[in-house]
Amino acid sequence: MIFSLSNIIDSLAGVLRERYPDYPVYDSPNQQGTKPPCFFIFFMPSEINGQVGGRYLRDLGVDIVFVQQRNIVNGNAEIHKIADGLDEMLELFPYSDGGKNSASVRTFERQWQNEDGELHYKFHIRERVCLPRQETAMEVLEEGDAYVKN
Repeated sequence: MIFSLSNIIDSLAGVLRERYPDYPVYDSPNQQGTKPPCFFIFFMPSEINGQVGGRYLRDLGVDIVFVQQRNIVNGNAEIHKIADGLDEMLELFPYSDGGKNSASVRTFERQWQNEDGELHYKFHIRERVCLPRQETAMEVLEEGDAYVKN
């Protein structure tokens, strides 16, 4: 299975679109043409730490931002409703690598806050990964008389 940033964004966007089909999901800030309410998916500072056996622990910080029109009636109530929905959906979410492979991914340190009328739902994804290795079969066996006894 391929574990990539773009696949994480696509998988999270799929979860958001399924629950909130009328709200667009973006992976980068838009300066013009953005019509709230909508979601943005951003990565926060992340770490990669070496593990045994050529593996790595990849700790990815994610911030899902819900933006709505400013100064609307019951704006806080909508933020609370969205935060509850994200709590339900994001303890485990379905991850797809774009092909046949899929898995459930657990999130850690989930928290949310209201910043200037926008919901910031932050969490971490911690997965052990390894880089694909290309094994090369030995073509020629070296001769050495250290192994031959007469």
